Amino acid sequence: MQTDALTLAEKTAEMGHSERLSWGVVEFQVTDLHRAVAFWTTALGLQLREQDSQMAALGTQSKTLFVFRSGAKVPVSPRHLGMYHVAIGVPDQAEFSRLLARLITKRVRVSPTDHLMSKAIYLADPDGLEIEIALETPERFGRFGDMSKGLVLYDANGQQHSGRAPLDVDAELSHAKRADLETPLSNGAFLAHMHFKVAQLEAAAAWYEGIGFARNLMLHNWGFADMGAGAAYTHRLAMNIWAGPNLKPAPANMARLTGYALHVHDAAVMENAQGLTPSENGLSGTDPTGVAISLARAF
Repeated sequence: MQTDALTLAEKTAEMGHSERLSWGVVEFQVTDLHRAVAFWTTALGLQLREQDSQMAALGTQSKTLFVFRSGAKVPVSPRHLGMYHVAIGVPDQAEFSRLLARLITKRVRVSPTDHLMSKAIYLADPDGLEIEIALETPERFGRFGDMSKGLVLYDANGQQHSGRAPLDVDAELSHAKRADLETPLSNGAFLAHMHFKVAQLEAAAAWYEGIGFARNLMLHNWGFADMGAGAAYTHRLAMNIWAGPNLKPAPANMARLTGYALHVHDAAVMENAQGLTPSENGLSGTDPTGVAISLARAF
């Protein structure tokens, strides 16, 4: 099965171009700013880059990944439109395994999962904001199977894979035997993808297609879709309707995703982007889940 995202990835590689889009800073509103900063720095090793009484910016040594603002009164409630989870990408197996060991040592509840095209560690912060640590492994992916039967994948050796198998934790930890678990998050870490709860898969996918993403999987029978931006890793954006139809945007007093930025690496994307309005640095607007979005030129 060939998808638009796979076709785009092939063309991008042939022409030696970068991905069309990459994720910029992601912003959250939280119930307790001090507690949020403590969790994200202690559990994940993010570094505090800027802080005042109402805001904290966290990231790696060289770049900000997240901005947290105070103001929420209640934690996350799952039955609203908005973020399902945010994924932090790591540069290699050593860093992935080190973070897994760090989280286990700090007694953070985790769910290590093998998606074939990536390895993942799932966890949640004190407000219920869902986080994924992702090691992208598109080289392990072979092809898609019969998606009418659900998520059916085959690895590079032709073996069928569920895409949702538990990781072998002992095998993963073997790469972190001599690692310093207290070292801050790698400077090579980045925002890998966002996964959203949407009202309708087709409408949401069409909207994101209008700003430069390319469709990968559209699994209506599973209530899931994902999209790529030009890399061999085709899961840059995902969406689901698992919480049910007709969800409403998250209330203003809830801990939640409040905004995110995308960097545009292709002039044609900026010229053809739909559903957004011109702003000082590019384009801005509201996404299908009611969250603020901005597109900034990076070319």
